[in-house]
Amino acid sequence: MRESAVLMPISSLPSNGYIGSFSLAAYRFAELIKKAGFSCWQILPLNPLGYGNSPYQPLSSNAIDEIYLSLEELKNDGLIDDYPKFNSPTVNYDAARKMKREALQEAFKRFEVNDEYRNFTTLAWVQEYAIFVTMRELEGHKCWTSWRKEFIDFGINRNPDVIKPYLHIIAYHIFAQYILLKQFKKLKAYLSKLNIKLIGDVPFYVGLDSSDVYFNRQCFLLDDKGNPTKVAGVPPDYFSKTGQRWGNPIYDWNYLKTHNYQFLLDRLAYNSELYDILRLDHFRAYDTYYQIEAKEDTAINGEWVINDGYNFFNGLYRQYPSIELIAEDLGDIREEVRTLRDYYHLAGMHVLEFEMFKPSINNEIVYIGTHDNESFIAWYKALDFDTKNRLHKLFKISNEKDIVDQCIDYALSLKAKLVIISIIDLLKENKRINAPGTTFSPNWEYRIKDYQLLEKRLKKIRRLNQKRGRHG
Repeated sequence: MRESAVLMPISSLPSNGYIGSFSLAAYRFAELIKKAGFSCWQILPLNPLGYGNSPYQPLSSNAIDEIYLSLEELKNDGLIDDYPKFNSPTVNYDAARKMKREALQEAFKRFEVNDEYRNFTTLAWVQEYAIFVTMRELEGHKCWTSWRKEFIDFGINRNPDVIKPYLHIIAYHIFAQYILLKQFKKLKAYLSKLNIKLIGDVPFYVGLDSSDVYFNRQCFLLDDKGNPTKVAGVPPDYFSKTGQRWGNPIYDWNYLKTHNYQFLLDRLAYNSELYDILRLDHFRAYDTYYQIEAKEDTAINGEWVINDGYNFFNGLYRQYPSIELIAEDLGDIREEVRTLRDYYHLAGMHVLEFEMFKPSINNEIVYIGTHDNESFIAWYKALDFDTKNRLHKLFKISNEKDIVDQCIDYALSLKAKLVIISIIDLLKENKRINAPGTTFSPNWEYRIKDYQLLEKRLKKIRRLNQKRGRHG
C-alpha cells in the first residue's frame, strides 16, 4: 500500500498555552490531514526537554514533558476552572512551562485517586523519573553530577531516607505523568479511529542529565564522578565544518551486550506501545558510532568504533518480532550500514534535498526534507541556474511557478511505499524547525498560528495524493 505522511511536531500545533499540545487543535489537525489524503503523522520526541530545548537531549526516555499538557482537557475533567486563552506566534518554552505547571499543581489538589492511578504509580520508570526530576528541581535544575552527595548516591544505593522529606513533590510528578500519558493515549485512540498511524522518533542516545543515566550509570562510559569519558557526535559534514559534538554519553557496549541489551530493548519496547511505527534516529550507530574524548570542544577529533548491530537486532526481534521500524540512515555512511538495514528488511530514508537526482528504491521512506533541513523554498533559491534547469526537467516543468507543489507531486510519484512531507513544505513556508550544529533560539520554536492556510491547501494536496495512488 502506497501511503503519505505529514511531519508535524506537537509543539508546532496552534493552541493556547504558548506551545502546541494534546488539545483540540491536535484532533483537528488529524482530521485535516486525513481529508488531505494522508494516512500517517510523524512527530518528534515528547520526552522532557533538556539542554537547548532539544527533544534529542531528554531528561527521560519514557516521561512526557509537561509543556504538552492540554489545558482544555484538564478543564473538561473538572481539574481546573479555566485557563488563559493565549496563542503565541512561536513556541515560548519558559512561559509554557510556567503556565502548565500552575495548572497541573491546581489539578493535583483536586484529583481523586483511583485504581488506575494506583497501578500507574507502581511503574519503575515513573518512580525513577519522579524522584530524579524532584531532586533536579531541588538542586536548581543542575546536572545530577553537581548535586549534593546524598542525592548523587541515591541513584546507586536508593536509600529511602534521602527522599522521605520530598515524597509530596515526587507524588506531584507521578500525577503529572499520569495525566500527560492519559491525554496522549486519548489522542492516539482518536488517530487510530481515523486510521492514521502515528510515527514516533526514538533518539539513539540519551542525555547525561537524565533519569536514564542517573539510575543506569553502569550502561555508560563515565568516570567515578559520573562525568562522561567519551561523548557522542558526528565528524565535520554538510551541516557543520567542525562536526557536531552532541555531548551525550557513549554506551558501555560491553556491559550492554553481556546483559542482553535490556536497557536499550526496554526503551524501544515502551515506545512501541505508544507509536505505530518507530523511526530509529542515527541508525548508523548500531553499525559504527563516533566517539569523542569528553575534553574535546568540537567533533573534529574523534573516532569511529565498530558496533555489533546484528547481535542487538537479533535480540530485539526475538523479544518483539512485530515491532515496525524506520532506519534513519542519512549521511556519509559505509556500505555495512545499508547491509545491516537490509538484512532486517528495514525501511531507510531518502531525503530529496540531499539526493534529488538519485533514484529512490522501493524500501526507502522519501522525505523532501526532515526536521533538520531548511525549507524546500530556501533550498531551491540557493541552487545555481543550471541545477534549477535540471530540476525543472526532472519535474517535467518549464518554469518555477508552483515549484513546491511540483516537488511534492514528484515525491509522491516515486516508488517509495511512504512519502513524508514536512508541515513547512506542505504550507510552502520559508522557515525551519532546527538548524543542526546550533543551539537554542530559534531552534524548535516553529509553530503555525491557525489552520487557515492548511485548509486552503487541502483540495490541492488531496488531488496530488489521489493522482499518485496514495490514499488516506
